[in-house]
This record gives sequence, structure tokens and C-alpha cells, in this order.
Amino acid sequence: MSERPNSECSWEGTPLQMRVDLDPYGIEEIVIEFDTGDEEILKPQMGEEFGSYELWEAANYITFLSRELG
Repeated sequence: MSERPNSECSWEGTPLQMRVDLDPYGIEEIVIEFDTGDEEILKPQMGEEFGSYELWEAANYITFLSRELG
């Protein structure tokens, strides 16, 4: 199994800018940047990449943040 070039593995942008063909596997961290310049980095607890449950929990956390800060 060959590795994909780095340009295909990394993606920056908002969820609204996601391409339909973006592969959810291989996500190693999620960076949340606030308007104040602060940032929060979410990393998987069980391994080097996020699993489906951890992505689900991260999405719930981001939804919570958007409601509290919005």
C-alpha cells in the first residue's frame, strides 16, 4: 500500500468548503481557531488517527462550542 502525497492528505478550511470526496481516514488532529487568536487542538485518545467514534464526539464538541460562542 503506497502513501498518498502530503498535498492530498492535509486539508484546511471550513466544513462548508469540504469536498464530497474528502477521505475521513487519516485525521491526526483537529485545530479549532478562535477569533481571539487562541486555538484548541483535539488529538485522538486511542491511536494516531481519529476513529469514527472520536470524530463523532469531536463533531458534538464543535457543535456545542458553536452554540455557546455564537
